[in-house]
Amino acid sequence: MDLHIYVVSDTHGRLLTMETEIGDDENKEKQTGGTPTSSASQSPIGRRRFLQATGAGTAVALAGCSGGGGDSGPVTLGAAYILSGFASLYGEEAERGIEFAQSRINDNGGIDGREVDVIVRDTEASGDTAIQQIRSLVQEDNVDGLFGLDSSGVAQAVAPQISQLQVPFMITHAATPFVTSPQGEHEDSVGNEYVFRDSNSLAQDVYGAARVAEELDATEWATIGPDYAFGYETWDYFQAYCDGLGVEAEFTAEQFPALATSDYTPFISSILDADPDAVLTPLWGADLTTFIGQAEDAGWFDQIDHTLFSVGMGTDYPSDGSPLPEGEYASTRYDPFVPDSETNNSFREAYYEEYGTLPTYNAEGAYRALYLYKDAIESAGSTEASALVDEFTGMEHSGPVGEYQFSETNQATVASVWGTVTYDDEWESNVLDPVNRYEAGPDVLSEALGDSDLPTGI
Repeated sequence: MDLHIYVVSDTHGRLLTMETEIGDDENKEKQTGGTPTSSASQSPIGRRRFLQATGAGTAVALAGCSGGGGDSGPVTLGAAYILSGFASLYGEEAERGIEFAQSRINDNGGIDGREVDVIVRDTEASGDTAIQQIRSLVQEDNVDGLFGLDSSGVAQAVAPQISQLQVPFMITHAATPFVTSPQGEHEDSVGNEYVFRDSNSLAQDVYGAARVAEELDATEWATIGPDYAFGYETWDYFQAYCDGLGVEAEFTAEQFPALATSDYTPFISSILDADPDAVLTPLWGADLTTFIGQAEDAGWFDQIDHTLFSVGMGTDYPSDGSPLPEGEYASTRYDPFVPDSETNNSFREAYYEEYGTLPTYNAEGAYRALYLYKDAIESAGSTEASALVDEFTGMEHSGPVGEYQFSETNQATVASVWGTVTYDDEWESNVLDPVNRYEAGPDVLSEALGDSDLPTGI
């Protein structure tokens, strides 16, 4: 049977999925105050906080929908990333990480003696398209597991579908905390037992931004972010953390331009007219480099004392267009120099030798997803979905990003990484130096959020 779940706005009427020029109706929705669409019934969550948060549910039998190609022949995984449009760079970087991991695994005996194949599909930054591609991967390609996703809005639309398909999904980039917050914990929460994330979340990353704000001589703050879930959630969490940490801050201006905006002039002028001391921006992809070029022309970096680029380093290494300005603050989900470990150093060197560029966080996250599946399958001795979910639940793991464990909500307990943008002549690239790692586990985030009703997602 066909099950379609299209989530286009949160409970506050704010966009979840992104407005692009792809042309599908879902992505052309604006902020209309609508309510999210949900399925008529949900499969029971049944693990740890998911069971506690959601209570009893109604199981939905999906005949022929569950993935898994058996325990012979290649292990087949499905990946879904943005491969076209304004943020295609992220998908290209993920493909490098996939290719790098796949060749290393297959050259060293595969997974339990079986080669690993990966089928990569383009989400087009659309919840509608992502759901179609993922259903095809499960129902037609019979993949053993799924990973990927770049957009928070798309991830929030996809997560309920994963619960229905009952195939594990390892998110490697999309950052919304609500996909690792169990249904019932918050009105926008869509977490379930099948959805995991190996990278840090928006809640973890923005905690680091608030820690940076603690050290700055800045009291008036503004934001310019994308007009969908990621932009709004970044600003919501930053304000909540500043309040919880006791940061002296006044929030004076906010601008949320649509994705793929070509002219940022009116948004830049509005922020400059407000004259804040500092700005937090989660712009990303080509939008980020377009904004930076126009901001430089407008004298932004002469007037604004501090600009914090949330996960700005994700596009900086190989990007065309305007790079991040030196001396500003930026974060990343993975730093090629931190931790200073044998695993990370050897990964960085080998990746640079292969591709001639430092690995970005989307490359590392996708790379690590394959090794997570390798370890889970070999430990379980099976590719059955339920066995893999059992293995991922609470798994302790290590990779270039360092050592971490999946929390009770299936979120990796990785650090928040922020630093100062510096050009490195040896690597011919911007890097973060100095760089700080802020531990961002559940207790730390819960305390920092104070009286806010926002979930930690961890």
